Amino acid sequence: MSIERLNSLLGNKIKNMSEVQTAWCTVKSIDWDNKLMDVIGIVDDLEYFDVLLGLGSEDKKPVIGCTCIIGIIGNESGNSFLIYAEELEEIEIKVGSTLLHVKKEGFILKQNSESLKTVLNDMIDELNKIVVIQGRSINVPAMTVIKQRLNKILIG
Repeated sequence: MSIERLNSLLGNKIKNMSEVQTAWCTVKSIDWDNKLMDVIGIVDDLEYFDVLLGLGSEDKKPVIGCTCIIGIIGNESGNSFLIYAEELEEIEIKVGSTLLHVKKEGFILKQNSESLKTVLNDMIDELNKIVVIQGRSINVPAMTVIKQRLNKILIG
């Protein structure tokens, strides 16, 4: 066995023996476009830069100044990610081609390029065009109110 191989095996063994690293922090700044944030440790005032806001399928945007827990991969502070935040501004969850984006203002639900809001608005608009000769026609003012209520919940 070569000395390089032995060093590699020992290094891996030592890494496997070390505990998972986490830190309680306060959120300093957020770069939502790049899904990164900077935080400062509550206990030790250690700064962590470019902390990932998620690991791909779920990204969370915490409120600046809130307390959070970060995980540190391989005990390297440059490889850190958000585990939990006490308060969020937004969260995005992606499952395949489905996206759920929740904000304070409401939420966006998309499947591929179709938005639930657009589909429901199109349906209501088409229902409002129905004219019934005999019987009762659709109540357009009521449908308009329903559409307005729907658009307060669905924002995208």
